[in-house]
Amino acid sequence: MSMSVSTEVKPEAVPAKPSRLKNLARNLALSVMSFGLCFVLAEVTFRVLGYGNLEIYSPDPKVYWRLRPNQNCYTKIGRKPVHINSHGTRGSEFQIPKPNDVVRILCLGDSVTFGWGLSEQETYAKILERRLQEDLKDGRKIEVINAGVNAWSYPQLSIYLREYGLRFQPDYAVLAGANLWTQFGENSDPEFVKKFMWRVRLKNFLRRFALYHYVVEVQLEDFYQKHRTKFMPVDPKQDQMFKEQQKSDPDAYFREVIERFCQIAITNGVKPLVLHTPVQTDLEKGVDGAVLPSKRQVAQKLNVPLVDPTEEMKDKTGSLFLEADPVHYNAAGSEIIARHLSDALLTLLRK
Repeated sequence: MSMSVSTEVKPEAVPAKPSRLKNLARNLALSVMSFGLCFVLAEVTFRVLGYGNLEIYSPDPKVYWRLRPNQNCYTKIGRKPVHINSHGTRGSEFQIPKPNDVVRILCLGDSVTFGWGLSEQETYAKILERRLQEDLKDGRKIEVINAGVNAWSYPQLSIYLREYGLRFQPDYAVLAGANLWTQFGENSDPEFVKKFMWRVRLKNFLRRFALYHYVVEVQLEDFYQKHRTKFMPVDPKQDQMFKEQQKSDPDAYFREVIERFCQIAITNGVKPLVLHTPVQTDLEKGVDGAVLPSKRQVAQKLNVPLVDPTEEMKDKTGSLFLEADPVHYNAAGSEIIARHLSDALLTLLRK
């Protein structure tokens, strides 16, 4: 009896093909990892090149946005170092309560006061402090607090003085220039305030990235200027939130808010000064600034010093502003502002 041996060879098992969903997930993961790696490399590269690390703001239901305390950053233009102290103002720390031998001057304004494109030593607030300390030789210490915040309006300056600035116990309060079209005030709709707080948080998130700084605020600057009203409206032609205010008499409106600032100071034992910071185009045309007539009227009505450096500046216009910027002063422009403020304050201090 013979035995037969089967020579049939069984086919090897073929591994199951991965599902389409798994392929899609794997490709998506690879794409995300590749994008993330490219983003990190680009972010590091632009930081090395000097972009990023801009100032960050805290949402505030009273003044809408304030400089976040305790940060070290750089100006967007010129990359000059900026230190924000524990009180949320640019510059060195100061004590509360104020020491008895200190004369404290609070400077309030927008980006011109803050020092757009300037180091702290180049701001008119710091120059003012140095000049007064050198000239006032009676043992008192001079402290000038730079409470300027980019894009703040006159109503915001008044609210800040009342809610925060008075806590610093200033002897003098200087009201400088402000944004004319972001009239954020206390009468805004609560729903708008709530939405705007979200906008400030979103802008803060974006400003943390060097890529945002380079792409949006440098390479796409014109586009950014056109559309930044979605975050902080500044152009009256694009600002849809304040139409009624824009239709009203702007001189009357500014007179009211400037007088309110001065009255808050006077009522609380603080001596106000009103400062005019002329822009290059007004100097070249030989015309008053938009708010100067209102400042003159308030200063005369309340017997408040008006500091106006126009006469000295009009013959030096081309050398006083940052390059291609008709609004923000360079160090030479800051020096003139500080000198005129110093003269006015020394008159008051020596009485």
